Amino acid sequence: MSALEGLNVLDYAAGASLDRLIELATYALDAPVAFVSLVDADRQRLISRRGLEVTETTIHDSICSHTISQGRTLVVSDLQQDERFAKNPLVDGEPHLRFYAGCPLIAQNGTPIGALCVMDKVARVFTTAETRQLETLARAAMNELELRVLSGRREPVSGLPNRHQFTIDYAGWSEREPNKALYAVLVDIFDLPRANEAGQVLGMGPLEALIKRAGVRFNVALEGLAVVYHVGVTRFAFLVDLPTAEDVERLVEELRSRMLRPLVAAAVPMSPLFHAGICAVTLGVDGADDVIRRMLIGLHASIADQVSFAWYSAGRDDGLRRGYRLAADAQRGLKEDEFHLVYQPRFRSSDLQPVSAEVLIRWNHPRLGSVSPAEFIPVFERTALMEGVTEWVVDHALDQLSAWRRLGLTLGLSINLSAKDVARADAAERLIAKIKSKGLSCEDVEIEITEGEWLRADSLPGRQLKLMALAGIRLAVDDFGSGYSNFAYLTELPMDILKLDKSLIDNLATDERSLLKARAIIGLAHGLGYITVAEGAETEEQVSLLQSLGCDEIQGFALAKPMSATDLADRLVSGFGSS
Repeated sequence: MSALEGLNVLDYAAGASLDRLIELATYALDAPVAFVSLVDADRQRLISRRGLEVTETTIHDSICSHTISQGRTLVVSDLQQDERFAKNPLVDGEPHLRFYAGCPLIAQNGTPIGALCVMDKVARVFTTAETRQLETLARAAMNELELRVLSGRREPVSGLPNRHQFTIDYAGWSEREPNKALYAVLVDIFDLPRANEAGQVLGMGPLEALIKRAGVRFNVALEGLAVVYHVGVTRFAFLVDLPTAEDVERLVEELRSRMLRPLVAAAVPMSPLFHAGICAVTLGVDGADDVIRRMLIGLHASIADQVSFAWYSAGRDDGLRRGYRLAADAQRGLKEDEFHLVYQPRFRSSDLQPVSAEVLIRWNHPRLGSVSPAEFIPVFERTALMEGVTEWVVDHALDQLSAWRRLGLTLGLSINLSAKDVARADAAERLIAKIKSKGLSCEDVEIEITEGEWLRADSLPGRQLKLMALAGIRLAVDDFGSGYSNFAYLTELPMDILKLDKSLIDNLATDERSLLKARAIIGLAHGLGYITVAEGAETEEQVSLLQSLGCDEIQGFALAKPMSATDLADRLVSGFGSS
């Protein structure tokens, strides 16, 4: 059974390639019945057959099992006269077969996995020449099966064993040497965007030749140390038996120096990248899939940190699993009211009176407790969940704004949208329709977006933002000054507000450079006609400094923490200065 599983031929699809061979057997050996039989622990499957309707029998009823057990050709001239087979259903009943000749199919490792057989409804003598022909056909059948297996276990581009072969080999090593400690390494030599770009420019042929040459380099570098597996488009893996982790790191660095040498594709020198993920492995304890998963975690850490290699980290693993769980639980959370909104007011700098409020989402997870949006929003943005969550936030926030209007409260409302949210052809149309359906004016709503390279006037998000602005929705750039901070796109897009990042505000009172930077941004923003908002003001001193710098609005714990809609309404009625 294990041999068949290893060959991956326990299916009828494997027999399709043998049908012509079986047809040839019936003609060459003048037999009305011919088939290839594969035998496992309790059954016989006829994966290719001619002249017989049966597709499967029990081992007890399998004549071929005798051929396989003796490991050589078996010829029975008259089945009815042989006490082993006289009561066999195919002999004693329809189709009343009388003659059998079968040759075992023996894999390269010496294991018999089945038989190629011919049968007849009349007793007959099988000549030596016919026996040789049968054995030749059996070898051809075995070669065909092994060729099929080989093609499924080799990466066509590099010719190296693939991930499926890695899994099979790993299972074999685990069985032979349980508890042996090894190290597993996964290397990426090109990032996919670069590989795709190279494919577009050079064509797939040169790109594949490039990957093949990289595979050759791996093989040469690791000859005698490890078997190299091609497990992804640009990714190679190997297991290595070395005394210490330091030895593995040295090997990886040596491999890096070899792999970074330029490779030539279509007469163009290409510089490979090199990132590796490493993990410790215990054979017989760690499964192949888990080893690959842990190597991937290390590899992605290496890519994220822009280092040559990174080890698997249980902490990073836990974080990824937690993120996956959050993503899996989000839909249920929306349905079961685990999410709720809070509102943090923004204050006019001149008199510290509230002028608007930012909508913030919160999640009380039934098992994980309070989950920060800083944790779950990035997870949602990497999945298809963001659209549903944004819809929920917008609907509930606009409902709340409508309720405030009925109470006579004139506070504006600021809603955060991600790049993904505005990268829809109908983003503006849908938002405007929602606002109007609630009986609200577009001027009541402000949209906050995070700055970045995606924010261009000629992009789909840029066009959607322009449509929002034309309808009267105010647009704010969030976290300005945190990194990208490019005033150029601001002149191309109809932005109204710049929200200074908290990192600028934190050090206003202690760092002269932060103070100068904040003053410069506020001054330039005012010169260009933008309203400035400082977020994250946590001390009275920061508030005073921001007022002195001429910042238009201030938001932060020093003035008000995020609060429920009811609490905010009460504070608006009673006055913030009275608490």
